[in-house]
Amino acid sequence: MVKNKKNIKDKKIKIILLIGMLVIWELSGQLELVTPMLLPPFSQVIARMINELIYGSLVFQLLQSIGLILLGIIISLVLSMIMVYLDYFNNIFKGLFELLASIFHPLPGIALLPVIMIWFGVGLESVLIVVIHAIVWSLYLNLKMGIESIDKSLVEVAHNNGANSFQLFIYVLIPSIKNSFLVGMQIGWSRGWRGLISAEMVFGAISALGGIGWFMYERRSFMDITGMYSGILIVVLLGIVVEEIIFNNLINQWYKS
Repeated sequence: MVKNKKNIKDKKIKIILLIGMLVIWELSGQLELVTPMLLPPFSQVIARMINELIYGSLVFQLLQSIGLILLGIIISLVLSMIMVYLDYFNNIFKGLFELLASIFHPLPGIALLPVIMIWFGVGLESVLIVVIHAIVWSLYLNLKMGIESIDKSLVEVAHNNGANSFQLFIYVLIPSIKNSFLVGMQIGWSRGWRGLISAEMVFGAISALGGIGWFMYERRSFMDITGMYSGILIVVLLGIVVEEIIFNNLINQWYKS
């Protein structure tokens, strides 16, 4: 009960602070404390965002970005599961994946763009590779850490009951690392989303529409500052929805049930 009251209080404080920031933003634009070429009023950004969603191509560009991030998450989840399985039951693979993770996990996906362009060309596949790179290492490391913290007695009981390696992995190890899975997904999502936006700013023009990253880059190129901020606002709103609704509420409730 005390914890719930604290969470409610924290959310109220965040809402009040957010409203205050938006009011300052709006007043700064309306009173021209900051030139509109740098920071247009918040009301204009909202109006432009709604207009682009209804009459422009922003919805389709946003759907393309969401589709790519979802595909990247699915592929990364499958790859990380395979990596963790091989890591747990084979010391050679364990050493290999730990080495690769130590090399690639700290490396921003945007830093790999020149290499990806040489190997795979300029296409949606290249954007997807950046997204997968951003997600898969976080998932692998968090799943690995969760499995290594499991009580060894659970593994021994499964072995004593005749469970093979696959059964042990699916029925004992994976169900015991829900928290690690959730943390890995949260970190992977945020890293993947940032990598996607960055890659789309480079590769966005390769498709018919480009993604939300290309929308912002294109508006910036034509000095459409209000349109650029409307794209940024969409990215922020989507991030809040994913973090607050999907992760903090729906998935947490699922784990508690």
